[in-house]
Amino acid sequence: MTNQNWIEHAYPLQQIVIRLQGTRHSRREDIINQLETVLSRLRAGDVNGTDHDDDFGYVFESVGSSPGLSFFNESTDFR
Repeated sequence: MTNQNWIEHAYPLQQIVIRLQGTRHSRREDIINQLETVLSRLRAGDVNGTDHDDDFGYVFESVGSSPGLSFFNESTDFR
């Protein structure tokens, strides 16, 4: 549970949602290449995008000011 002090400090959040998809025959390397393509597009300034052929591809979206809560339900220990 996020405490009120942290919410006031951190919110609204910035979020990037990336979904990668392959078939059961897709090589892990090919799916990782999709992620690298998304990274390149983000670095080039794209805030959203998609490229797919129905069963293999990606979609991504950047949200600069998310009104929602964090994706993460549990706190993390960074030790």
